[in-house]
Order: sequence, then structure tokens, then C-alpha cells
Amino acid sequence: MDNQNQNGENDNDGDGIPDDLDSDDDNDCIPDSIDDSPEDHDNDGIDDSDDSDDDGDGLNDDLEVFDGDPMTDIYDHDNDNINDCVDVDIDNDGIWNYQDVMPRDHDNDGIDDGIDTDDDNDNILDVDESDGLWGWYRYDHDNDGIWDMADLDDDNDGLSDWFEQNDGISSTGQFDHDNDGIPDYLDDDDDADGIIDELEA
Repeated sequence: MDNQNQNGENDNDGDGIPDDLDSDDDNDCIPDSIDDSPEDHDNDGIDDSDDSDDDGDGLNDDLEVFDGDPMTDIYDHDNDNINDCVDVDIDNDGIWNYQDVMPRDHDNDGIDDGIDTDDDNDNILDVDESDGLWGWYRYDHDNDGIWDMADLDDDNDGLSDWFEQNDGISSTGQFDHDNDGIPDYLDDDDDADGIIDELEA
């Protein structure tokens, strides 16, 4: 149930301001006058009126509106209860939007979260994470119960994420537990102990 169904075709973002008076029709904090896609919140090339997932988080808008969870919202990509419009890190990957090449790609694997079935690259599908498809654990790479946004060491390798992002060494990575240069989601043996991960699970 998109905002267009709730509020009519004249209020794209459902903020109660008719589009002809609204300076930001898609509620993305970019004024329509300079917005290349003024009615496309997640800039995926699909106008919100035709888009079943306005914020590009992989969750159908109907589900986010009617799930009874105050943390999910059709304009909150990472479901952290901060509207995308004012969220400095839309995908909760620890990289501010203005520095992020793909601001809607939590694990930075080049796959937008909207179509990525494993947003945190922990080899557990989002639908199988302990709190379900849209919960916090889909953003907990090492499954230690600390959301990646608050976790100083997302892959639990003893090196802080800041260090791994700024040490100038290509083999260390925020989502590479054994720092062999192979991201965990591509590595058959994340901890380099000689036992294949699927046998350890």
C-alpha cells in the first residue's frame, strides 16, 4: 500500500502536502528543483507510485506499513527508526552517505540491499537471521548480537573496522575475518582453520 494509494495521486510521499505545494515530493531531502528523480525516493528508476519498495530495502511497502513494527518504515532503508532524509548512514555500514559509493549496500559487495539476499554477508540469508528479514541481525556480520553500526569490529577478527578501512593494506577488510583478501561471503573458510565453513555451522 504505497502512499499514493493512501493519499491520492497528488501527494507522492504521503506527508500531507500536495505535490504542487511540496518542494520535496519523494521525501528524500533533495528539493525537487535539483532532484533528477523527484518522485523516486530510492532513485532506482521506478517512480514511487509504481515501486512496491520505495526505500529499496528489499521489503514490500505493504509489509512495512502493516507489520505493526514501529522500526520499519517505507522511507527508512535500514529500519533504524531514522528517516532516510536525515540519516547520515542510510545502510548502516559505518560509511557516511556522502563518502559511500553505494549508500544502500550495507556489506559493500556491489549488490544493492534491495536485491541482496544476505545484506551483511555472514552466509545466513536475511530471511533466516534470528530476528527475521527486516530485523537488526541482518546487519550483524559476525552474529555477536551487536549490530554492525555499534560494533567496532564487524568481523570479530580483533582489528577495529576503522583500522581495517584505513590501514592501507588491501588484504584486511571489515568483512574479512581471516584477512586473506577474500571477503567472507566468497571465502569457503572464513577463519582459515582448514575446516570448510559449512562443516563448522
